[in-house]
Amino acid sequence: MIRRILSFVIIAAVLTSCGNTSKKNVSSQAEGTENATKVEFESLVANPDNYVGKNIIVEGKVVHVCTESGKKLFIVGENPDVRLFISAGGNMPKFPMELLGSQVIVEGIITKVGSPALALAEPQPKNMEVTKPTEGSYKPASGDSCETETALTAQPSLANIIMEYKSHSVK
Repeated sequence: MIRRILSFVIIAAVLTSCGNTSKKNVSSQAEGTENATKVEFESLVANPDNYVGKNIIVEGKVVHVCTESGKKLFIVGENPDVRLFISAGGNMPKFPMELLGSQVIVEGIITKVGSPALALAEPQPKNMEVTKPTEGSYKPASGDSCETETALTAQPSLANIIMEYKSHSVK
């Protein structure tokens, strides 16, 4: 009798754990996109101040996933030289490296920081250091330079804009 019950419980556990393995939608909240506004990437680039403090949804191609902290992601629109910095908070899971090169739809709140160096320094991994904020430069402790983050500090728009990540889906 106990064997039958145990067998039944094991089979039920296996069946319920086997589900849809395509993890297309990832969400940090149960509520989702009810009050988010869909914004074209180019519109965000043209008028970033219009979206500060607002919950928006934007689509772009992932050009960088931080290998150090896993909490930074950069997406681009049609112009590959203008990147949007997306930061996952402390209680958020790391971004999967498989997102690199994918077209994603991201939801989050746009915030503005004083300088690009401050944006890059926010969730700072343990082996990285940010040089003087007035220089706006970034330098890992190993001496290598992160090409995408360096380019972020040099770009004229979105350099001091951060999207605080809520959820994403892969297109």
